[in-house]
Amino acid sequence: MKQFEHLYAPITVGSMTVRNRIFMAPMSTHLADTQGRVTEELLAYYAARASGGVGYITIPSVLIEKLSRYGTYRNVGLFEEWQVGNLKRLTDTVHAHGACIGAQLLHPAIAAPSSYNEGRQPVAASPVEARAYGELPRPLTIPEIRTYVRLFAEAAGRARAAGFDAVEIHSCHRHGLLGSFLSPLHNKRIDAYGGSVENRARMAVEVIRAVRELVGAEFPIIVRMSACDEEPGGQSLTEGMYIARLFERAGASMIHLSDGSLDIPWKTTAPSGTPQGFNMDYAAKIRRAVHIPLGVVGRINEPWVGELLLEQDACDAVYVGRALICDPDFPNKARRDPASIRPCIGCLRCLAAVNADEPFGCTVNPEAGRELLVNALRPAGERARILVAGGGPGGLTAAAYAAERGHDVTLMEQEARLGGQMYLAAFPPCKQEIAKASGYMIRRAEEAGVKILLNTKVTSELAKKEKYDLVIVAAGSRNLLPRFLSGASQLVTARDALEGKASVGRNVVIVGGGPVGCETADYLIHPHLDLGARSRQVTLIEMDTVLAREERTSARSLLIARLLEKGCRILTGAKVLSVEGDKIIYEQNGVQQMLTGVDTVVSAAGFTYENPLAKELAAAGLSVHVITETPDIQTAAAKAFEFVRQNL
Repeated sequence: MKQFEHLYAPITVGSMTVRNRIFMAPMSTHLADTQGRVTEELLAYYAARASGGVGYITIPSVLIEKLSRYGTYRNVGLFEEWQVGNLKRLTDTVHAHGACIGAQLLHPAIAAPSSYNEGRQPVAASPVEARAYGELPRPLTIPEIRTYVRLFAEAAGRARAAGFDAVEIHSCHRHGLLGSFLSPLHNKRIDAYGGSVENRARMAVEVIRAVRELVGAEFPIIVRMSACDEEPGGQSLTEGMYIARLFERAGASMIHLSDGSLDIPWKTTAPSGTPQGFNMDYAAKIRRAVHIPLGVVGRINEPWVGELLLEQDACDAVYVGRALICDPDFPNKARRDPASIRPCIGCLRCLAAVNADEPFGCTVNPEAGRELLVNALRPAGERARILVAGGGPGGLTAAAYAAERGHDVTLMEQEARLGGQMYLAAFPPCKQEIAKASGYMIRRAEEAGVKILLNTKVTSELAKKEKYDLVIVAAGSRNLLPRFLSGASQLVTARDALEGKASVGRNVVIVGGGPVGCETADYLIHPHLDLGARSRQVTLIEMDTVLAREERTSARSLLIARLLEKGCRILTGAKVLSVEGDKIIYEQNGVQQMLTGVDTVVSAAGFTYENPLAKELAAAGLSVHVITETPDIQTAAAKAFEFVRQNL
């Protein structure tokens, strides 16, 4: 389409010509097996993205050494000859759909813990511990540096033999072996590999030169680097510009620009609420410092964002990450109908799952990582009349999949709106993108032919009268209102406070410091700590010693920082003992204390599922299935997809 003429222009990098400027960023999936072999699931995952129209795919964290296992991540490798044939299956699969593919070569360094590598201590530039990993690394000797330079080059040679169109050398985020050498925060060496920016870049430069010598003059070498560390004392942007030049002179064909470092993950894997295309200014500056193409990553999750970056000459290609997990057809849909793209909401469930050694998944796209199951779906053999009770993410997803398979589906929602918990989840600051997902789910159900009835309560009489073959129940969660809070002058639920169903006073205490409590505080508190006449004082009380412990992504760091900046009073390790009128007595560190003048208590003590509908329907002889008994929006769609796949 003319509106995306820059995005869909081909680009040549060395010997590789890519059909468009949409490059898939490297993102771990846990889809290889525990021995680093390609699986059918992994092949199907990348085939879906290649057939979806992406120009170039980066395979993440391809290991260069056997004893460098990247924690619990199931990564492929190129450190032994058998792996060439193993990965040839992957490159052939991607090429069959017209996309190019590159291998990101990585030594994890401090992220290769001894517990996963036969007791071998991690190695790095210097013996500096990284907060994210907690194990002290051993500094490499100069002979060892030379060995690792050779290992990178040999892995690049195997990549070329396996059919990869390019290699990417991981050298960023104060992470991995080369990243640890580049950053002055981790590199404290006083030899030829430490101190000046040239010395800190020396190992990466030697790797690029060694790879270039082995693969030849035209084979593309992409180098992933950070514009800066974004930390006091870290690599600066000025140094980043100079480092990019050093990489170009060493033989790099292209720069893949990221930003930030391990201790500020909201820059490396940015959560919801982070500005789109936030590395644009950095990219424009570094691009002017070199003569080779530059690609940039950083919340490029809609086609117009990528087009704008290219149009403004900030870069030559855009690396799209989680948006391609969320919708593998992102490039093709952008050409046909951008509004049909399944929106990435920046929830980071994909990353959190892999980091926790859990199955890979996406909140909005239940098919991500399960493409083999999707490929096995067939139209329904017999058309059934299905009633879905509840218009939240689980109900909408179940209804859409069932209708798309050919069933006659009606969805009833007792409220005047759809969206369920997702509707409310979009109210706190920095969560507004969730509303896009709610809108997408509603449109999809409508387009699939689902009959949607609002302000309609499902009953057994109604279901029997209409002779539905199956009733799917996807409703019934509500905020808990603990009895010990009932003496408050005004007691409201977090749900009602967010939705505006209850008027909240000026001195508010939120009981429950999980993600819901923290986000409700972020929503209610005045945006600035100016103590104005109408500023609201918010106090969070949490029994745990850590706020929002369940939130495992970088969104938590930014959320807590906002609460502190706004002056939220935070009481952790505190247990509410009694509430009477405007007084709250709580215990902290064995000492009883009192809050006075409290005009509103907000309960964020969790959710309960109390919906007698399923039992009522079953007692009436109807066929019933309950999608979910929790308000967990991150798994609701996945549970709905799985039920429809297995049963309808």
